[in-house]
Amino acid sequence: MDRLPDAALAAVHDRRRAARQARRIVLLRGALAAGLVIGFALWAHFGSGRPGFSPRVSPEPGWGAFRAAYGVDTFGHDGYFVRAVQNGYNLVHHTHKYAWRFTRKGALDRPNACIDCHSAESLAYAFATGDRFEARLDRRVSFEERVIRCYAGHLDGFIPTIYDPAVRDIRIFARMVAHHLQLGEGAPERAP
Repeated sequence: MDRLPDAALAAVHDRRRAARQARRIVLLRGALAAGLVIGFALWAHFGSGRPGFSPRVSPEPGWGAFRAAYGVDTFGHDGYFVRAVQNGYNLVHHTHKYAWRFTRKGALDRPNACIDCHSAESLAYAFATGDRFEARLDRRVSFEERVIRCYAGHLDGFIPTIYDPAVRDIRIFARMVAHHLQLGEGAPERAP
């Protein structure tokens, strides 16, 4: 039986040892990278205190009264829908603060918030009438597109995407107010 010379056998062992060490390094780097990502996520959500990293929405003045008047708590005290309604409330009442990236208007400019032109009830009626045919454009225009047009036109701002929370949460806010007013699809707006 032929045996490998000692030098060749030592070279095979060295290659195997180097391969095992390379695998350990790759696994260690992967574990370190995963640990960094998990550590950052935990820090961002629980330790940073920065609102951009937290799913919590800070309450603005008037939110408590609005929450009680419109029965927001019937949907739960906290949860995705309630936080979206609260963010929608903040967007409608404090647009310059919560949708600053889509508007050029500041705190001192008028109008600088959706509430300067629209009431919560008018947004609910706009939601209930939903997609309407616009003769001027010769096509149907959705509620979201109307919100986008307000950002660009009335607030002298920039156009968000239809899926941005700055549009989506206004829709959820209007939906909740329409639910409270028991508005069905196509409900005509009542005179004040």
